[in-house]
Amino acid sequence: MRAAGRLVTATAANLLVPVSGLIVSPFLSRELGPEGRGLFAALTLPIVVCGWLGTYGLQDALAFHVRQRRLSRRDAARVSMLAAVPLGLVAVLLLGVLGLFVFDRTAGERQQFMLLTLLAPVHLLTNLVIGALTGASDVGGVNLMKAVPAVLRTVLMVIACVAFDLSPFWSALLALTSTATGVLFGLPRLRRRAGPASCVETENGTAPVVPPGPARRAGAVDRPGPIPVRSLVRYALVCLPGVLAATSSARLDQVVGLPLLGARELGFYAVAVSVAELPTVVATAARTILMGGADAEGVTSVLWVARMALPAAAFGCAVLAAGAGLLVPRFFGVAFAPAVLPTVILCAATVVYTCVQVFSALLLAHGEPARSSAALVAGSLTGVLLLVVLAPSGAVGAALASLVGYVVAAGAAARSVRRLVVVPSLRAVTVPYAADLRLLCARLGWTRREPRHSPTEAQDTVGSRVPDSGRSEW
Repeated sequence: MRAAGRLVTATAANLLVPVSGLIVSPFLSRELGPEGRGLFAALTLPIVVCGWLGTYGLQDALAFHVRQRRLSRRDAARVSMLAAVPLGLVAVLLLGVLGLFVFDRTAGERQQFMLLTLLAPVHLLTNLVIGALTGASDVGGVNLMKAVPAVLRTVLMVIACVAFDLSPFWSALLALTSTATGVLFGLPRLRRRAGPASCVETENGTAPVVPPGPARRAGAVDRPGPIPVRSLVRYALVCLPGVLAATSSARLDQVVGLPLLGARELGFYAVAVSVAELPTVVATAARTILMGGADAEGVTSVLWVARMALPAAAFGCAVLAAGAGLLVPRFFGVAFAPAVLPTVILCAATVVYTCVQVFSALLLAHGEPARSSAALVAGSLTGVLLLVVLAPSGAVGAALASLVGYVVAAGAAARSVRRLVVVPSLRAVTVPYAADLRLLCARLGWTRREPRHSPTEAQDTVGSRVPDSGRSEW
């Protein structure tokens, strides 16, 4: 099953991002101290968040249209580059307004932040390209855009912390610049012509996989054609509430944390996030595969990816939560001991966040962006309100607000996922079967033969409503 290999490689590439943060964070925390670490988060996170938020849903719209063959890879590259200019200007303007309220002018922090906002358009372009590569099922390209900047950032930040006396501003400039280099690798890959269509075995030999969406002639999907501007805008606008909500749920607590929590508590919370977010790589990898196009294995392999994501994330979170009491003080210093409890709470939140990511990807991939947005908005509003209420509790209160917000979003999304034709039950996308685990062992080389699903499991996995072939909705 190709999906198993894609999930492993995508998880490994995504793992480099939080691992980079985990490696750099001890050096940075000891170099800057709790208050400096909090200021570093306040300088960098608004720009990183704006890279997601500033696409206004266009990233998911590109993934959907490329997946449905309504937009070629080269046209997606053109749209990404053209859209990055006006969206980038809007992002710089909005970040400038944010800086007026968050930062103190007398300390020079506001001027430093204004300078860093000039990197926002590059971050926007990076995310647009990732969206297009995701829709094209180019997992290798997505991995490259994430892995190379992560390695570069780790090397540069560690060397700078050891060799120089860094300030929060110079640390932020180095981190943001290295992160933006991913577009140099992804954009050329997106612009090159796609290879021949993949094939599946049939009784009469082989036949090309029929892509979902409007039919086009074989080999014509990368030829220049009219760009579906209206369809792109319409889909993006429907996704926009979900993008706003997902961003606020994931990072708003750190973006507005400086005035609400204070620099010291924000520093504790930032350290807790850097540890607890490690297992989120599984959710991100699963989302990349679920949002991709059809492959030769049809629905079964895709639902297998969804089922394996939750237990994998839960296992990683359990290990981190159990070792947080030793891990955090040892790696980040005794001064960050108050970050232990927020880390444990956020580990539980990460498990729920994995469910949110899987459910949201299923809804977006099957043309249900409104239901995805509604679930994310419900969770986001809950989290934001609780953040304001629990702000006096510092980092612990912010962690609790995130956990409850994710629970609300997961519950709302689960109700919508149950209505999808390709999902016979929530069990089919959350809990692995015994045959799934045997298949994973076979792929890892622990057993000799790859087992097939038993009839009962196959019926629940695919269901009588879903054709198990390459010509499915997937």
